[in-house]
Parts: sequence; structure tokens; C-alpha cells
Amino acid sequence: MSRGASPFRGVVFDLDGTLLDSMPFVFHGLATAVSPYRPRPTTEEVMGSLGGPSDACLRRLLGGRKHLAEALTMYLGYLRENEGRLRPFRGARRLLNDLQAASVRLGIWTGRERDSSVARLRALSWQRCFAPIVCGDDLPSHKPDPEGLLKILRSWRLTPREALFVGDSDQDLEGGRAAGVPMVAIGHGRRIGAGLLRHPLAVAPNPPAAYALVRELVLPGQE
Repeated sequence: MSRGASPFRGVVFDLDGTLLDSMPFVFHGLATAVSPYRPRPTTEEVMGSLGGPSDACLRRLLGGRKHLAEALTMYLGYLRENEGRLRPFRGARRLLNDLQAASVRLGIWTGRERDSSVARLRALSWQRCFAPIVCGDDLPSHKPDPEGLLKILRSWRLTPREALFVGDSDQDLEGGRAAGVPMVAIGHGRRIGAGLLRHPLAVAPNPPAAYALVRELVLPGQE
């Protein structure tokens, strides 16, 4: 199959849990930050809170704004302390290099704040790989509202069917579905709701498996 057989001219990636092996830190940090004010949340509750900047996630877990400032200070401090331990998933760097070499557009749509996102991409020498980068504090709306994803497509002048979105959270799946963008979803061993499972082209158990699917869909014939 030739490269020209692929309908996808751009790939949009979520960041945490998709390119960065950061979800253990996110889960632990969010759960620890709200635990003084409510029973410690389960992994499923934390996963359901994701989408948008940190204060939005914490507000969902707290059920309101009470104790939000204290929890946010604790969470952001935890992330700063552990930022240097974040690493890309196996195969991420190679996939990005190969997509760039094939002139496939690359974008980021993340709920992470811009300062933190850019700092992490710069530390990995990835900041020039992605244009545009849409972060959780860039727009009034947050995932699963699809505006961030649609903004990327407008900047590329592509239709939703000409792009592929790769993400791992329920908010990613809802946002991809709302935008009408085909998806490779990463399961991370959790159970994804039947309604969300109707949208993705494929569900991968982990990021390296997702990268293989992206390669098959966007770079057919390349190993």
C-alpha cells in the first residue's frame, strides 16, 4: 500500500498518558491534593475528572470551589517536584520523527497548562514538532468541548476526516467524537464506556500499541 493511500494529513496528540508517561504522577498528585477534604478518589474518579487545566480537574473532584486553592497549591507543587521524572513512552520519539519525515502535520491538544506543556516539550526537544499546541488554559472551554481540536484543524485547513486524534481519557474520546475526528484511543487497562467505544477507529491497550496503529493508518507500508 502506498503512502498516498492514507486519508490522514495531520495527527493531533494528547500529551499526558498519550506521549508522556505521566499519568501515575497525575493520578497520585490529584488524589493526594483532594484527600484532606474528601475520601481519597479512585483511579476511575480521577480519570473522569480530567479535561482542562488543573483547577478544573480539582474542582470536579472536590465537587465545587471549597478548598480549591489549597488543593491546587499542593498539586502544582507535587508536579514541579516530579517534572524531571517524566519520560516519553517507548516509541513516541520514533513515531514523531517518522511522521515529520513524511510531511504529516502534528499538533497537541492537552488539558495541561501552557507553561508546563511548553516546558516539558522544550525539555524533550519536541517544541518544534508541533504546530499548533492548544493547552488547557488557552481557551474559555475545555475538553470534552471540541473547540481546541477544531482550532487545530482550522489552522491546518483540514476537514475532520483528514486528521487523526490520539488520546487516552474519556474527555479525549468525547471531544474527538464531538469534532467528528477519527481516533486511536488508548485504554490503559480501564473499561471504556460502550457509548464512547462507538467512535474510535481502534482502541489500543497502551501507547506503544497505539503508535503502531497510527503508523498503520497514516504511514501504510512503512514499518
